[in-house]
Amino acid sequence: MPLKVKATAVLAIAGAAAMSAIALSVPAASAATLHCGVRCVTLASQSLGSSEVIAVSGNGSVLMAPGFNPREDFIGLPVGTVAELAQAGKISKSLAAIYGQEVVYELSYAPAGALTGDCLGVASPASGAAVTLQHCGAPTNDQPTPSWEAQKGTLWIGVYRDHKGNFEPYVNVAASTHGSVVLTAGAAGGALKIKFMSDVAGKVASNQMWESVIGVNGQTTTWITPTGNEPSWPGR
Repeated sequence: MPLKVKATAVLAIAGAAAMSAIALSVPAASAATLHCGVRCVTLASQSLGSSEVIAVSGNGSVLMAPGFNPREDFIGLPVGTVAELAQAGKISKSLAAIYGQEVVYELSYAPAGALTGDCLGVASPASGAAVTLQHCGAPTNDQPTPSWEAQKGTLWIGVYRDHKGNFEPYVNVAASTHGSVVLTAGAAGGALKIKFMSDVAGKVASNQMWESVIGVNGQTTTWITPTGNEPSWPGR
């Protein structure tokens, strides 16, 4: 993990998160390649459902039809809770005041199961910025640290308290200094961006709500709203 923080508390979170009683009509998505296997994850937005999942195109992230496509392969790595990382001086204490025990993740790009040292991140820490691949540390591949605030743009807070069923928003750490800036879906086949959270009467906009889908295409499991209990991956 690039922050070199041993976040034992988050890894010890027991059991799966309880599902909301709200019935969602959006079907489970399917993605990941045979080589990446059961630990691979991709995300599907609530607004577009199973027909579009996060994938990599060039250095950017897009929404793409699911299939045996290595560009859809990510490993979800829980790094620690917001409170733990703030206490370690790695992220802002103001975020800890808001999000406390919510879990911080990296989404490590691993086409066909091969970790690359790149993670889903942002081109700049500003609302409206494109979501791209950014260097996130081990395993090293001699890439430079991003010029703006090392690696924080690859950290995402999964906000479980705002979850609805299997969906929750993902707040970008680097961009959220003055408000919650979250992973946001656009049109089918289009690029992803980060934008300020749209929350009306306690309900986050559907294009900012994401479902984690784990496993091989055709045999995937919708991860019950993750709380740090995802399968671990060796060597990180």
